[in-house]
Amino acid sequence: MTRSCPACGTANGEDDDFCGNCGSYLGWSSQPPRTPPAAAETAGPAAPEAPAAPAAPAEPVAPAAVPEAG
Repeated sequence: MTRSCPACGTANGEDDDFCGNCGSYLGWSSQPPRTPPAAAETAGPAAPEAPAAPAAPAEPVAPAAVPEAG
């Protein structure tokens, strides 16, 4: 199926937004955009994420020995 340009009358593709002859905007399509059925079926509210488990506290580390000068 084709769409005629409102400015020059040239036939353009159904999915074209602009005329291939004069560049005029062809207007909004009379049909809604095509979406895959699988995407429409899976769309819905997102499941809430579980809070992350708190990290285990690190074991205390003894200070390193400092060599004595001398």
